[in-house]
Amino acid sequence: MEIEYTPNVKFFLKKLENKLHDRTSQAIFLLSIYGHTLRLPLSKSLGQGLFELRITGANHIRIFYCFHNEKIYLLHIVKKKQNNISNRDIDRARKIMVIIADL
Repeated sequence: MEIEYTPNVKFFLKKLENKLHDRTSQAIFLLSIYGHTLRLPLSKSLGQGLFELRITGANHIRIFYCFHNEKIYLLHIVKKKQNNISNRDIDRARKIMVIIADL
């Protein structure tokens, strides 16, 4: 499946150090190949059509994404420091998802 990046995700990815960037790029590649069938530990549903791509290691990255019109949209990205993802980040991803669905 084709991957579409929002500007904030593109910007964030460019700033990652090489090793973390490589792991993140590999996870995005797997998402493009497996799409809806990608599951834990790499992908987790957050409900209502929103998913998270989970990159783990010394630094944890979460990329919120959705499927729309046969494409995968990478909506929002965060470097995770706690066990839980903040509701603020989930809400931000959902707002972007609504904008994309209206295009």
